Amino acid sequence: MANSKTKREEFIYLYNKKVRIDKLIDSFVVIPAKEIVRYLRNKEIYLPSYVLKALIRKNIAPVIADADNDDKFSDEMKHRLKWFDQFTIFQLERLAESYHIKININEFKRDFWDILIRNRMELGINNLEFIKLQNLTMKYQRSTQEDYDSLKAELQHVFFEPDDYFEGVPVEEAKDVLVNSMTLADVRDLGKRYDIDIPRRINKKQLVEILAINLKYNDQKTEDLMKLSILELERLAKEKKVNISIELKKIDMIEFILLKKAPPIVPVHQESARVFQGINLEDYLYEAKFEEIAHSFHMKRKRSRHRIRNVLISVIIIISAIIIVFLYL
Repeated sequence: MANSKTKREEFIYLYNKKVRIDKLIDSFVVIPAKEIVRYLRNKEIYLPSYVLKALIRKNIAPVIADADNDDKFSDEMKHRLKWFDQFTIFQLERLAESYHIKININEFKRDFWDILIRNRMELGINNLEFIKLQNLTMKYQRSTQEDYDSLKAELQHVFFEPDDYFEGVPVEEAKDVLVNSMTLADVRDLGKRYDIDIPRRINKKQLVEILAINLKYNDQKTEDLMKLSILELERLAKEKKVNISIELKKIDMIEFILLKKAPPIVPVHQESARVFQGINLEDYLYEAKFEEIAHSFHMKRKRSRHRIRNVLISVIIIISAIIIVFLYL
């Protein structure tokens, strides 16, 4: 993938025909998510969750960039937005929903296809595959664009959570940002996303369960834990450096979610994760946007120069004709 030091690829060859990549991307925007998912699953292409996080973040970032001057954001929210760059997928989606920030599906899909096309070799996509996709654009040319909820519901089948990641963010980083920028109500709603009802206090059975999971105890050792008192269990947790107690603080609630969440729908695909290692997708998407704006500005100036040139040529022709007429009078 192109980075700040590498010139972005502008063209792709399809059956020896030179096609602008930005034009190809624009044409793919009409393809619905269900067809995208079908295509990717047939090719066994799966994407790490932080790709989704980067796509959402870049889409709503322009609104957040001006948050300090926007009255709809409270002072408390403006403070939380200091962690915006590290927000998890849940936080980004909640932010967009709470403040009626509409996710632009056309832009989302353009960025999505941009990432896929520029990483096609690493993902195992042959250039000729794009001809099949071009045929789909004809089928859906006049179709209504889906909303974000429908898009996300389909795409969940091709996004996976890499090891030691949570909601598109490295686990330890996610813990920090969730503690610093979420209310207790937010954390409880995060639990609901994973069908986890977070108690205000945990009982002895839950404490034993959490200890057993952390310490990787078998059934026999777990039964032995049940024989201990709550005070003894808390001492054991402290001794084994398991961060849990009866009274749940915000960090305990987050740890509770991490422990209790069900296995992901899409298994981890390490080979796909390696494709994006070392790439700052957020920076890449911003640079792509700047280049798109610069290219658009350049084309406008070019068209403007052509118009001026044509006007000058017309004026010269008219003046020349007038001079010729006068000479013959």
